[in-house]
Amino acid sequence: MDTNELLLAITRCPEVEKAQRDGGHCCHEIVCSQRAGDFQAPEPWRGHIETAPILFVSSNPSIADPDPDYPRADWQDDKIVEYFQEGFGRMRPEDRNRVPFWRSVDRIAHRIFGHNGTVTPGQDYALTEIVHCKSTREKGVGKAQPFCPTKWLDLVMGQSGAKIIVLLGRHARDHCAARWCLDKEQRVHYSVPIAGRNRAVVILPHPNARGAHNIESLVCPPELERLSALLR
Repeated sequence: MDTNELLLAITRCPEVEKAQRDGGHCCHEIVCSQRAGDFQAPEPWRGHIETAPILFVSSNPSIADPDPDYPRADWQDDKIVEYFQEGFGRMRPEDRNRVPFWRSVDRIAHRIFGHNGTVTPGQDYALTEIVHCKSTREKGVGKAQPFCPTKWLDLVMGQSGAKIIVLLGRHARDHCAARWCLDKEQRVHYSVPIAGRNRAVVILPHPNARGAHNIESLVCPPELERLSALLR
């Protein structure tokens, strides 16, 4: 399965329709947090995942008001692919800056790169989640978490060219640390074998969590320098 085929397979995940019908399905809560008649498709990732050197992994994509511009499963293939691969490029910086999560991710990427120049979302970093369906306040993530990444995470990681993977929040931390045999209390891991590549893994709080979020307060300067060196 190539990158675009995987992107479209996640967007049209067959479990969505099953979960809408079956109250016992582990994805039922998250899928039914949206209206079935205006269901926003699962989000596979954002950005050029094959080439972006940093990949952020969080819990699930958030959903706000109904968004007519967000893909639905019945969109044409090329429109769906373009949206998720090129979506950051169509956004103005001021639009991204209105979303606190994206502002935080951008700051983390700047600090890992270790320079004051431009970091381009979608090219210098990509975003994905362990649960791909959208919801507010991570509704339904806990129930879907054992299932969704088992189906998709290894395939997504196989498409990622990232040298550094940043886990954001407890859902991503707990699942990926168990899956990749990491000490989840340790902030930075090196040479972690993930989908056929050795990568560094950084574990940080979710940007919306209480407490310290600033990467400089959580990762010491020598570790940050070592991470930056991986990208040179």
